[in-house]
Amino acid sequence: MANASELPNPFTPLAFLPPTLAGQFEVSRYLYAATVGAYIWDIGLNLGNDYALLFKHKVRFPTIVYFLSRIVTFAFILTSFIFQVAPVENCDALALSWAICAVLSQTTTAMLFYLRVTAVWHPNKIVYVVFSILLIAVPSASITAPLGVRSAHIGPTKQCITTSVPGNIEVAAIIPLINDTAIFLAITYRILSNTIAADSPWARLRVFFGGATRLSALSQALLQSGQHFYLVAVAANLTLLIAVKLPQLSPVYHAVFTVPGLSLINAMACLVFRRIKFGRISSDGTTNNRTTAGLDFHATPTPRRLPLHYRPTDPATTEFGTDTTFPFDVHVHREIDKFADSGDAAQEISKSTTLA
Repeated sequence: MANASELPNPFTPLAFLPPTLAGQFEVSRYLYAATVGAYIWDIGLNLGNDYALLFKHKVRFPTIVYFLSRIVTFAFILTSFIFQVAPVENCDALALSWAICAVLSQTTTAMLFYLRVTAVWHPNKIVYVVFSILLIAVPSASITAPLGVRSAHIGPTKQCITTSVPGNIEVAAIIPLINDTAIFLAITYRILSNTIAADSPWARLRVFFGGATRLSALSQALLQSGQHFYLVAVAANLTLLIAVKLPQLSPVYHAVFTVPGLSLINAMACLVFRRIKFGRISSDGTTNNRTTAGLDFHATPTPRRLPLHYRPTDPATTEFGTDTTFPFDVHVHREIDKFADSGDAAQEISKSTTLA
């Protein structure tokens, strides 16, 4: 067997790791690099939208939370990537930095959806109290990561690797999962209760799981956007829970799924915020019309209804690659300003707009 001095790269970090752990470490590098690229791509695609939010709309508390969530999430992804690929003098300090960024990312993302659910249920005080408690619980649970994550250099190199994660780190995934689930169910129930007067619980279940096609296109899009976020959040948090609970996995895999998971959840939260801000989604999740399950949507036209063909033409308010047409005849009641003013309820404005 050749001596270490005869090897072309005797101080390559992977040479000081067991083969299985070295493979896991290399996979984590690829995953982090892909996450960095995907998030930068998302930022680039939405530069026009972000410019419009800053300079063409009033900057209020929800907008500040939106940009703060983007910044801390990107900082979390970037510091995690640097931790995996760059030579670092103090591994524990960098690990503490990305763990703190992870807490801030979870908190600001949860705040975006807190603003969403409280706008939908405005002015219900019970909802405010319940989701305020959940909002406080998210960072309280996430703080377990910075307190327990440990790292070290790989052999004599400056390359870092995670050596241990706290035993109760699953709490950092369970509480956000509970919060996300509660928000999804609360928004979904509100949408259904304001959109359709179902004849039976079975009819509501059909609507809930997408089996009914009689919802208006706007309300159905709202419901599906909530389902989409819920599925992303559940998948990310459950994957993290499974990774933490599997004893045969190393601490590298225990922590690796947090980076793509939190980035996906944040990207979805920001997507929903932009669509609400630009009027693509109603802020309160309601419309004027209530329909009954089993009835034809076009059965009873009224003089107040005009054809709704909504095509965004303003570049500042158009998502890339999206062109939505609603072929139904509906009268839409939109309260877009309620979400934007959720940080300043005294300035709430209600609008009733007939789109043509």
